[in-house]
Amino acid sequence: MSSPLVQNHTAENTISVTPGWLHWGIISLLQLSCALLLSWRTVDADLWGHIQYGQDWLSTGTLPATATHTFTTPDHPWINHENLFELAVACCHTWFGGQGLMLGKCLLGMLLLNVIGWRLHRQGLPLLPVSLCLLPVAAGLAEYWQIRPQLFSFVLFTALLCLFEFSERSATRLRRLWLAIPLLIVWTNSHGGVLAGICVFAAWVSLTVLHRCLQTRSIQPRMLVEGLCLTIAAAGTLFVNPYGSALPRWYAVSLSAPRPEVSEWAGLFDGGPAAIIYAALASLTAAGLLLSSRRRDPVQTLLLLIIAAQPLGHIRHLPFFAIAFGFWMPAHLLSAWQRISPPMRQTAQPVQGIAAVLLKLELATLTAGMLAAVVIAQGRFGVPRNEYPVNAIEFMHRNNLHGRLVVTFDWAQYALAALAPHTTVSFDGRYDTCYPMQIVDWHFDLLYGPEYKRRHRVPASGPISQQQALDVGHPNLVLLNRQADRPAVQYLRQHPEWQLAYQDGLACLFQRRTDRTAQTSTALPCTTDEIPTGIAAWPAFPDRAGRLAFTRYMPSATPRENQH
Repeated sequence: MSSPLVQNHTAENTISVTPGWLHWGIISLLQLSCALLLSWRTVDADLWGHIQYGQDWLSTGTLPATATHTFTTPDHPWINHENLFELAVACCHTWFGGQGLMLGKCLLGMLLLNVIGWRLHRQGLPLLPVSLCLLPVAAGLAEYWQIRPQLFSFVLFTALLCLFEFSERSATRLRRLWLAIPLLIVWTNSHGGVLAGICVFAAWVSLTVLHRCLQTRSIQPRMLVEGLCLTIAAAGTLFVNPYGSALPRWYAVSLSAPRPEVSEWAGLFDGGPAAIIYAALASLTAAGLLLSSRRRDPVQTLLLLIIAAQPLGHIRHLPFFAIAFGFWMPAHLLSAWQRISPPMRQTAQPVQGIAAVLLKLELATLTAGMLAAVVIAQGRFGVPRNEYPVNAIEFMHRNNLHGRLVVTFDWAQYALAALAPHTTVSFDGRYDTCYPMQIVDWHFDLLYGPEYKRRHRVPASGPISQQQALDVGHPNLVLLNRQADRPAVQYLRQHPEWQLAYQDGLACLFQRRTDRTAQTSTALPCTTDEIPTGIAAWPAFPDRAGRLAFTRYMPSATPRENQH
């Protein structure tokens, strides 16, 4: 792969020479910048659960048919659409540990970016502009590039776009698209983003057939039939899963209702910093399409605009837009830049002597600093004590406080994995895959109280009541976030059946009053207002560590469950 050291401009321009060391040095800096964007930031709230569910499957050798680790609905069907991802992360954690998962996540992101870059370079684009155009793609991925099932969606979406390009190189365009069917089957069993993949696939097939008909000014019956068969087969991949037709039925019910309580399902204007990245990508897309002198492929352009519209409703679709941008916009942006950039009327002098030495030193310093930042970001991997209730979980373990736990939504999967099998939770991030909507509504009723308006409740849940979550299944412990769950904290503080057992600046733990706890109620609870600091070693379990921390088997100590 040769570097374009000499760049030819228009007739008004002269020839400029870029030293090879400077060319590759800048590319290295851009690559490290992308790696830093895709490095570890914080632990995703659902990561513990994903590993635990996969480990449970590996330990028992069977796929659970009903909800696990919960006391409210242990017999409720569990439609898990993320089985392959959870099996993969459980295996990888056993082999490489948590640090290996984080490093692999970064390397996977860099592989995805460089697949896009390699494809662009094969089309004739110089490496330097290609590397520069990958930066906004990395920024669009960064906010959502965590170890979650979405990773499989982003990788498989990239593979789908590569397949589109592969099909374009064939005289029979649609025939090669049959390769997408096994890809979509894997996607169906990995993440719900497969619905977006099927829609994009159907849109590509439809636009390709329409474009061909317009080109030939005639109907293409054979192409129409094959396109219809492809679309039906793509939709049919939703049924290739352990649950059969139950999975698409669940999708139909689940996606028909909004989820205002879940921030990542927010629209563009509620998306925080991600909205800025979207605005940048949209502006670059508009500039490239309007100013490019290259031919605009109508199928690619229309599909890109369709994908670009999706984050307006759900900002979590931003990475799909970023990936499509990386596939189809860099060539137009380079063309637009060459069109509007001022001509160079003087020959650029080669960098020599002391100037070259100083520039090399500066480039080496920047590269070393960026590499150090990536290494530090990876090395800081752990569980931040100011974000997760590590201290509260350690307190529960020291005092043998186990049983039925109501825990705030974002901490539930950490708690169920850290305290398993002696403690089960009322509700967690699996949401309506294994919980009826009444359980979902009652949980958020407790957290937000009756005054919170950004809600979508089902009629079967009845009037808003903070008490329902404390009655169903008769829990004996409640773990809350003091900052985010203030209505629930206030309600529990005033509740005659509950007493404070532990409190720090982040979390507070309430214990149900029983005859047994009443005998020791004169003891003061462990309370402080200081927010915990530091990063606990992954996975921050009080009694287990290392690659096998998620095993379902625990020490033989008998837990003391606080009950009536």
